[in-house]
Formats: sequence, structure tokens, C-alpha cells
Amino acid sequence: MLSREELIEVLAPYNFWGREQDTGITRGDYLKDIRRKLSTGNALALVGVRRAGKTTLARQYLRFLIEKGLPPEETLYVNLEEPRFYPDLSLELLEEIFSAFKTYISRGARPVVVLDEVQNVEGWERWVRKVLDLGEAEVIVTGSSSSLLRSELATLLTGRVLVTEVYPLSFREFLSFKGLPIELPALLGRRGEVERALREYLEFGGFPQVVLTDDEGLKRELLRELFEGIILRDVAYRHGFRDARLVKLVAELALSRFSSLVSASRLRNEVSGIVGRKVSPNLVDSVLDAMEEAYLIHRVPILSPKVKDVRRYPKKLYAVDTGLANVMITRFTENIGRLAENAVARHLVQRHGRENVFYYRNGHEVDFVVRENLKISRLVQVSWDVDESWEREVEGLVEAAKHFGLSEGILVTGWKSCEERVKGINVRCLPLWRFLLS
Repeated sequence: MLSREELIEVLAPYNFWGREQDTGITRGDYLKDIRRKLSTGNALALVGVRRAGKTTLARQYLRFLIEKGLPPEETLYVNLEEPRFYPDLSLELLEEIFSAFKTYISRGARPVVVLDEVQNVEGWERWVRKVLDLGEAEVIVTGSSSSLLRSELATLLTGRVLVTEVYPLSFREFLSFKGLPIELPALLGRRGEVERALREYLEFGGFPQVVLTDDEGLKRELLRELFEGIILRDVAYRHGFRDARLVKLVAELALSRFSSLVSASRLRNEVSGIVGRKVSPNLVDSVLDAMEEAYLIHRVPILSPKVKDVRRYPKKLYAVDTGLANVMITRFTENIGRLAENAVARHLVQRHGRENVFYYRNGHEVDFVVRENLKISRLVQVSWDVDESWEREVEGLVEAAKHFGLSEGILVTGWKSCEERVKGINVRCLPLWRFLLS
């Protein structure tokens, strides 16, 4: 293991100790959420897909504290993907890093510690629990796996950690990064700019590095590299799949079906046809589960009180980001309706939680049913060219609204705005850009 002096040498370039650090463009809503949750005295877990901005947010919070008067020497950022830490990733390493920090850097106050990509250290939660119980530090952990919300955090840290899920930029944040106004009145007279921004957002998504890159070819390279990195590191390697190429094939085929019903059995048959051999019955299911755990996809189940229906019907698959979804298709314009639906799904999942978004089918299908406080609160249908499918889309909304006792249904469109009364139900048409800013 590295000596304490060597540990400080590795840590120093990442930290604010006498040097400036780039913390990017501030994402204010997340920063407020971090401050609010850490004020409770609990640890905070920032979780989400790789490169969504978890590290930057943690560092923005450290900068905020420093600007409010906390000495930089009372902040510690630890990158647990630093290659020089790899041979020794363990609880002992965490303890040695903290001891070295207290010996050479800290002046004795209660520091704020960030452990980045903490899932790389087995048993990390025991160290965090110890630090919290002894009042030695405030702790932020980040991770690219939703398992941080289950097995690890559900044991020793029960009641001692709050969670914030970090997503690629929302459309509101995207506009802010592009220097455009984010309030509705200021945007109403700027349709041309909004249209160009929405098209870029649907095509290239909201990963901060991609958004801040001007070259479209480079944007696509970054997205492809990001996809492959997630598949190799957060899916294949983390879950112990032996055939990484087969895992990548399953992932590519699955993601190419974004905004669609995806049956694991049909996907398995297609994979078998491509590779020319039988594929394990459980492989596709396992890969899809791992993709969801890595926040690469989200699968929306059917809403039904019957368990057998929930298990029998396939789930609708959505990418965490339309840019990643677009990596798998060749013609943007032909898929703009699917991309719009994916953007709506991301918006609803981020706002209401993964467990509260469903699709509904009873003669007609409704794309999204939102549950709040165990009650159905919103119905959302998506149709880019609504004039071509008005009757079908509205009929599904009206039928579902009456079934759930709602007075309104929302129809998200490309650019059409309207409000009509249909069979006693209020149908509101909202252009996609306005819906994403709601």
C-alpha cells in the first residue's frame, strides 16, 4: 500500500488545497438539494449513470462551502477510480487516506469528505457508518449503480443516508448551459431558437460534456465511447459476465428498441440468430437488469392490479438520455417521435421516481400513467404528428381518464397547442418543449 506521503501526493491534484479546481457550470437545483439533505446530519449518496455530473456536483458543493468560509483544508475529495489506488481498494485504504489527510492537511475541524465511485470499495458502508457515528466528518458518496440504494445502503447505513439521483441535463438545464432563457415568457417569441435547441437536445442528449462540445462528429464519438464504457465497466465487468462482446450485442439491440415494448425472450432469439448459437435463457434478463442498475435504461411496466399481468406483459424500454438512444439509430428525422417519447419518459421518471411511472392498456394504450401518493394523478400521451393520430390518441386518454376518475389528460405534441373538451374530459395539447419545462 502507498505510504501516507504518497497518498497525499495522489490526492493533491484533485483537491482545493492551495489550487483552483474546475467545477463547471452550476446546477443550482441539485446544489440546493445537496445542501438541504446534508443539513440533516446524514450522509448523502449521489447516484446515477456515469458522466451525468455526480463528481462535478460534489465538487461544486465543496466550492460552495469554501466560498462560505470553510477552509479548503477541511475538504477531501477521493477519486476511487484513480489507477494508483486499484491494487489496494479496501476499507484499510479508506482509513489510511483519512488518516493521511488528518495528519498532513486537516487543521482539526470536522471536514467534508467526498468518496467518488465508492462502489469500487467492497464494504465501504462500514467505514462511512463509523465516521458518521464518531462525528468525524460529513460524507458524500457517489456511485454509478442503483445497488447503492439496495444491498449496501439497506444494511449498515439504514436511516443514516439520503439519496439524490443525478441525471444528464434536463431540457431546462440544457437551455441554461446554452445561454438561453429558461422562463416561458422569454421563450415564447423565440421559436426558431427553441426549435434548434430542442432538436439538438433530442439528437445529442444532455450529458454535460457532450452539450458543451460544438463539433457534431465529436459529440457522436463521445456518446459512443460513453456507451461502451458503461457496458464494459458498469455492466459486463461489475456483474461478472464472461463474454463482454455478447453483453454488448444484447445491450445494442435492446437500446435500439428505445420507446418500445421489449420482450426478453424475443431479444434472446434475435441474439441467438446473430451469433449462430443458443444463448442462455437467463442471459438477456441479466443484462437488461444490469443495464437498468447502471442507470443506462429504465423499463416502464404496465399498470395493473393483477400480478400476473405485470409479469406477463413486456415492459417499455427507455434510454436515460436521448443522445445515447440516438447512437443506436441511423436516421434522426425518422425516429423523432420515439425520441420525443423517450424525453417525456426521462422527464417523468426524474420528476416522479422510477417506481411511479407506468403505461396503461385497456383497448387503447396510454403512454404514461403517473402515480403520486398511491393515486393516479396524470395521464400523458405522446404524439409528434398529432394531426395524423388525433382520434386514436384522444380516445385512449379519454377512456383512461374516466377509468381513473381524472378530469384531464395531456397530449404532448411536436408543436401543436390546444385545449378541447372531449366526452367530458379536458384534453390539453402541449408542445414538447413546454412540457419539458413544466
